[in-house]
Amino acid sequence: MQEVKPQERIVFVGAGKLATNLSVALQKAGYTITQVYSRTEEAAKALGERLGCAWTNCLENITKDADLYIYALTDSVLPHIASLPIGNKEAIHLHTAGSIDKDVFSTKKRYGVLYPFQSFSKEQLADFSQIPILVEGADEGVEEIITRTARNLSEKVYKADLEHRQRLHLAGVFANNFTNCMYAIAEEQLQKAGLPFDILLPLIQETAHRVETIAPRKAQTGPARRHDTNVMEKHIQLLQDDTSLETLYRIISTNIMNHEA
Repeated sequence: MQEVKPQERIVFVGAGKLATNLSVALQKAGYTITQVYSRTEEAAKALGERLGCAWTNCLENITKDADLYIYALTDSVLPHIASLPIGNKEAIHLHTAGSIDKDVFSTKKRYGVLYPFQSFSKEQLADFSQIPILVEGADEGVEEIITRTARNLSEKVYKADLEHRQRLHLAGVFANNFTNCMYAIAEEQLQKAGLPFDILLPLIQETAHRVETIAPRKAQTGPARRHDTNVMEKHIQLLQDDTSLETLYRIISTNIMNHEA
């Protein structure tokens, strides 16, 4: 995977789930992580010790001699932190957000985006080799360095501007976040019947495998796809004690019926 021996020294601004996964992956790829910053001492220390590098919870103590500063922060915090005089003039500043413009770093000379498109946890580290990474640089030279960094991690690297990242992020919310919410709703319905959630796992796995080879609209099944109003009415009756779920059921069923492949 590694194209050239990495020379860049990296500081992570942020120590959450994404920062943990990305910093560990970069370290495994041969990069030197020199420091980790987090506003909370506990988080900074935990990731710093995990990586065997310096850590701080004070912005003023962030080292100025790194080559890359990677800002893995929430969208609400990033604009303020990105505007601060962190690092040195020749360093490259990158954020990892899907919905924020690279120009959040407009006060910097060299900057861009390295956006890994995946959901992360601290407990189970991700294998970056198959994770899509979207990149964008303030200029061609910076973008080349970001692209090289991404390719040292993944086989799937794409150049993408803000509009494309935002659309991808929206798609990800539907495919991942909303889907997980549906799992939670399904689990609640199973609990009312005294059934375990793992009874759904074969169905969930089959659905995921199916869309690897069949377009999602063509792969759609279920009573709404068949226009089976008798079954749908029985389901709605089961949801009468929760009007929000009843409304959700009706909206999704209507979408399925109105978008037949």
